[in-house]
Amino acid sequence: MKQRYFRSQILTATFQAALYGFVFLTFFLLLSITNPQIVNYSRTAAITMATFVIVLVILTNVYGGYRLGISKPRSVFFSILITVILTDIVTYIQLQIMNVNPYNNPHLMLLGEDFLLLCSILILQTGIIFFFVKLGHYFYFKINPPERCCIIASSQEQADHIAEKINSFSQKYKLCDMLHYNCDDVYDTIKDHDVIFLSGIPDTEEAQIEAFCYKYGKSMYLLAELEDVIISSSSQIVIDDTPFLYTHRVEPSLIQRFIKRMMDIVISTLGIVLLSPLMLAAAISIKLTSKGPVFFRQERATINGKIFRIIKFRTMYDQNSQSVEESAFENDERITKSGRVLRKYRIDELPQLFNVFTGDMSVVGPRPEMLINVDRYTREVPEFEYRKRMKAGLTGLAQIDGKYNTAPKDKVILDLLYIEQFSLSLDIKLMLRTITVFFRRDSTEGFNPLHKPSPMKMRIRPRNVSTK
Repeated sequence: MKQRYFRSQILTATFQAALYGFVFLTFFLLLSITNPQIVNYSRTAAITMATFVIVLVILTNVYGGYRLGISKPRSVFFSILITVILTDIVTYIQLQIMNVNPYNNPHLMLLGEDFLLLCSILILQTGIIFFFVKLGHYFYFKINPPERCCIIASSQEQADHIAEKINSFSQKYKLCDMLHYNCDDVYDTIKDHDVIFLSGIPDTEEAQIEAFCYKYGKSMYLLAELEDVIISSSSQIVIDDTPFLYTHRVEPSLIQRFIKRMMDIVISTLGIVLLSPLMLAAAISIKLTSKGPVFFRQERATINGKIFRIIKFRTMYDQNSQSVEESAFENDERITKSGRVLRKYRIDELPQLFNVFTGDMSVVGPRPEMLINVDRYTREVPEFEYRKRMKAGLTGLAQIDGKYNTAPKDKVILDLLYIEQFSLSLDIKLMLRTITVFFRRDSTEGFNPLHKPSPMKMRIRPRNVSTK
């Protein structure tokens, strides 16, 4: 196991270094055709190369980088592609600014000869990234075959929920068993597997299982609960000679609130101005493909339970009927032809920039749910009430890492993780990460009313005991 781990680390580091090395060389060698100073011993070369490296490192931290075996190949590809494109653009603009001088280039030229080279660079880099992601994943899973997994849960429903997630990443995990935490052979089963998934287990039994897994070096995944969110924001404190985990609620300071509001105003204003042509095209498409108003308004809940009217582009045929109060389902017949495109690329959300500008919403925060869903989710998951501690947002952790049809409890946990770990730097990071949503096929996936349970049934008896 340790040998595979170190081989995987060496493989990932080698491939990532080679990938970024080729990306770096591609950018500077091709642009040096018209800008020889960037590969010579000069101030321009030093500043340009430093800009490229610094931006690349920062954006790699934001988007995740070369996460072999952790994210799916498609996610890795687009994360690196976005990182490299933004790095190229920032470095390119910086280079063009440095090229401005009163003798040769008195004006800033962003769309000149260098721009054609930049387009060629981006095309070549896309191929390089695709090659290294494909090759890296191939060799990674040659070294690391799927890990044998078992699920230990308190109900079939919880086990099914986890099994669905495991089966979506079959290259990394192989689900071999599913059993109740009170099953007599639970500890023997743990010994026979590489990875243990735990869900809904009472604290005492969970602590015993965790200690056993730790003793035998088994990897564990614990389905996050409210107490885990609370602990995640704790700090380590030693009082006298005894270690404690110190947790306390810290509300955003007045300075943080002010800066966050100023960011909302600036970003929403820029968004409305820059995206106005796209919003106009969306409005025309709605008018041409279905009868009814262009915009859809609905009451939603935000901070402290305050009610406001959200504004979106209409994507359904009859949005004055009671059926609109229900969330969209997979292959929902109520959605118009243009609505499917608007939903797929999140264009229907753009009018919410006006809600952000007026202060009803923030750029980053928990998703504003329909009132009927708030009541239902709060009954099912009481922790849902805690989302009201932060103003509703256009984007957020649940919108980026979750999906439209993410289970209510999972949405709550993601939102609470954001609320408890709030910082302005986290807001900026989530804004930058929002672009990754557009490259995920399942991000706008509707609710499926015909949920299929896992074909594997949770055991409540040892395997060597007859169930007859």
